[in-house]
Amino acid sequence: MVQPDSSTTGTLQDVQSLFAAQPIFDQNDNRVAVELLYRSDCGVTALELGDNLATTEIVYNLCSGVSAQIAQYNAPVFINVCADFLLSGSFLPLEPDKVVIELVERITPTEELVASVAELKRRGFRFALDDFEFTPAWEPLIALADIIKVDILNSSVAAVFKQRKRLAKFDLTWLAERVETTEQYQQYKMMGFDLFQGYFLARPELVIGKKVPVATLKLAHLIDSLFQAEPDIAKLSAQLNDEPTLVIGMLRIANSPLYRKTREVSSVKELIVRLGLDVVKKWLLMFAVLNNCSPAAASLILTRAYTTQQLAESWQLDETQQNQYFLTALISGVDVMFGVLPAEFVTGLNLAEPIRAAIIRGEGDAARAVELVRRIEQAYSMKMLPDDVDENYFSFYNQQQFQVQEKFRLFGGS
Repeated sequence: MVQPDSSTTGTLQDVQSLFAAQPIFDQNDNRVAVELLYRSDCGVTALELGDNLATTEIVYNLCSGVSAQIAQYNAPVFINVCADFLLSGSFLPLEPDKVVIELVERITPTEELVASVAELKRRGFRFALDDFEFTPAWEPLIALADIIKVDILNSSVAAVFKQRKRLAKFDLTWLAERVETTEQYQQYKMMGFDLFQGYFLARPELVIGKKVPVATLKLAHLIDSLFQAEPDIAKLSAQLNDEPTLVIGMLRIANSPLYRKTREVSSVKELIVRLGLDVVKKWLLMFAVLNNCSPAAASLILTRAYTTQQLAESWQLDETQQNQYFLTALISGVDVMFGVLPAEFVTGLNLAEPIRAAIIRGEGDAARAVELVRRIEQAYSMKMLPDDVDENYFSFYNQQQFQVQEKFRLFGGS
């Protein structure tokens, strides 16, 4: 396996609070869902941070956080939302069958909000009315709701029974929350409640892991799109539309003496087609790396990637394998560039199996090639050239290091 640089290992192993998860059980005591709750290592509460930011952070950590625990919270998850978050369309990253949107009691059910709920409901999302107090203002949402959550510590059994009977015409699942005693559990079970949540059943469990920086996650997705067997040009164009600095850099290259042609470029898609996907891959990766880490780290890892690719070429491997070697070497350096372990970085990426095997288990010829280049790096660092490394490989490294520096100068406009 490609090992992280020893100077970064301490930081890489640091873990952070991603969120807390409190299980939800059915009448047979089966855990059927979890509610995700905001947690911060610095002690800030969701109310202090603001509902919108708290929800955004929970969703981001759920989708991108690296944790052995997250797998058990894949679906369904209950997530509290405020009106601003609901109206913003931020739930697009989550599949409808993976989430139950909890409308918190602080929401004012305006016409705009009800319309937004109706639209999301049409798209397959499910809704729970959280801490439901049966006030008239919430009546328009009852027909759109799937679940009624009742805070049983703030409601009498008689009042809840009356409201449950009144709303029997609606197809609703009833959830008793804040269940703290056997008696409460049995009472609401006898009343016909479907789901249960509270300290009597299970306390919230803190989920810890590694928060992947947004810039790093974007780069991971970009790499994923670039190195598909048949890259989706439309999808890649859409990703680049949100990365203006990358597009500007690519336009500079497209209009440089290296690639200048007569036809003007009027869209990101035309830019990709004009330069060719292979050229775009290399330049985009270089720009993305430079924008997100120090020039020294970028130079080291890009030189490693190009040298590894040249090794593959010298070993008479085909173009597909050469690209795999390049990508393996690039990913091997994300610890140095971004402070994220390579095995964490590839989580969720749709990479070829030889690349995954090299990164996660250190298996295969690509891993061997990366390790060879790392030995060259170490040799230069220690100023001691090993006898068992072919001199030609040092020449490859020197050539690629020079070319990377030349590309940096071109990118910088110097």
